[in-house]
Amino acid sequence: MGIRGGEDPVSNAAHMHTPSGTSPAASCIQQLRLLIELGHYEPGERLGSERLLAEQMGVSRSVLRAALSVLEREGRIVRLIGRNGGIMISDGRLERSLNTTESLPDIAKRQGHVLKSRVLSAQEFVAEALDRRQLGLNSGDHIYRITRLRITDQAPLMLEDSRFPASRFPNLLSHDLTQSIYHILSDEYGAQRGESHETLTVEEATQDEADLLQVALGEPLIRITRITRDRSGRLIEAADDRYIAARMRFTLASPGYVRLSASSKTA
Repeated sequence: MGIRGGEDPVSNAAHMHTPSGTSPAASCIQQLRLLIELGHYEPGERLGSERLLAEQMGVSRSVLRAALSVLEREGRIVRLIGRNGGIMISDGRLERSLNTTESLPDIAKRQGHVLKSRVLSAQEFVAEALDRRQLGLNSGDHIYRITRLRITDQAPLMLEDSRFPASRFPNLLSHDLTQSIYHILSDEYGAQRGESHETLTVEEATQDEADLLQVALGEPLIRITRITRDRSGRLIEAADDRYIAARMRFTLASPGYVRLSASSKTA
């Protein structure tokens, strides 16, 4: 939703009547709460930077920060850090752009969430036909298969099932696999994540998935299958992730007009 018909709801909110004696921070909190509750902004929509928002609200940045801290504790907003930072309306979902290869721990940290990983299994296997095809392996080659439960804010977020070529990453299982595996691959093996090819589908949770994710049987899950190469083009990972749909939001920015790869000709 955001700004409708050229109107700026934040600036309009700054002129809302508040009881006399109300502190600037309390007034700012009330005004922003009302904007969110009335649906002027959608979950995931950005309000802009602190500087711009303070100007629109007619308050100092210190007053605005005090108000935002309250709204953040209430779970109404998330303050993002970094180049693309700002203030985002929150419904508790973690947001990931499909245009980037940013790791989940980095995404969670940037959006103010605490991400933890529980290793469910970590084993070495002889590569099967699917593994060989996805990772470019030969018959008899080995893989490491690592299954983890990813948890944000003390609640399950997703199941991650990843496979890696053992010859490329010897002794991978000896590392602390509760940490970012991409960071391990980069720091310990010099394999920096490059291009990923991902396929997204929606499926219903099986009983095993429901038990691990603490959701109902048949709960919608967002399934992402992924093939990852390092920056030199070598295949380094084949993954199958299942996110709780109610806890995750994916975004995709279109680069513009893209011609279809094939089309039928008409007379």
